[in-house]
Amino acid sequence: MIKVTSKLKHFFIAVTALLLAACANTPQPPVALNTNLLANPDLKLGMVYRPPTSKATTHIYGAGCLLCYGVASALTAKLDDHLQKAIDDSELSKMNDLVKAKYSQYSKNIEYVTLPTSINRLKKFKGELGFAEKDFRPLKETLGIDVLVVFEIYRHGAYRSFSNYFPNGDPQGHVAGILYAIDLNTNAYIHYKEINEMIQPAGEWDEPKDFPSVTTAYYQAVENVKKQLEQSI
Repeated sequence: MIKVTSKLKHFFIAVTALLLAACANTPQPPVALNTNLLANPDLKLGMVYRPPTSKATTHIYGAGCLLCYGVASALTAKLDDHLQKAIDDSELSKMNDLVKAKYSQYSKNIEYVTLPTSINRLKKFKGELGFAEKDFRPLKETLGIDVLVVFEIYRHGAYRSFSNYFPNGDPQGHVAGILYAIDLNTNAYIHYKEINEMIQPAGEWDEPKDFPSVTTAYYQAVENVKKQLEQSI
C-alpha cells in the first residue's frame, strides 16, 4: 500500500489543477492597477491575505505517474527537510505588509477583513475576461467595503522539473501566488497580477545539509517578488 504523505497530497492537487487549467478558457491576462477608481477618498478597501497551506518544500513537476513522483520525491527528500526547517513564513508576511502599505498610498480606508465563506464557495460569475470567475459582489454589503484586495501565496521553497523519473535540471528558488483587487460594484478586476518566480542557484546546488545555493536562490526569488509587487501597485 502506498503511504499518502502530505507531499503526495499536494502532488494530487497539482495534477488536478493542471487538468482543470487545460480545460479552462483563455487565461486572465494581467490588469494594471486602476488608480483612477482608487482616487475616490470615500472608497473602502478590504484586504485578505491567504498564506501557503504547507511549509516550504520542493515542488515537483513533470513526474507524471505515481511511481515517477515517488522517485522524484526521494531525490528531493534531503532538500525538503532543509527547506522545512530553515524557511518560515516571515518573508511572505513582509510581502503582505508591503502590499497593504502600497495600497494604503491610495486609500487610508483599508483594513483586513474576514470572508464569510471561502472564495471557492462563492457563486460563479458569467463574465468575460477582466471579470472574476466568482461573484464577489455580495461581499460589498456583507463586509461594508467597495474593493476587495486578495493576496495569496500558493507555493514557496524550490521548484524542480522532471521528465517522468529524470530531473530536467537543478532545483530553483521558487515563489508562486497571485494578487488581485475587485470592484465589488461590477465584479471587475481593477488589478490582477500572477506571481511565478524561479531563480537558478549559482554553482553546485547539492550541498547538504544547508544547501546554501538553493537557499540563496529562494531568498533572491522572494526579493524579486517584492520588487514586482512594488512596481505593480
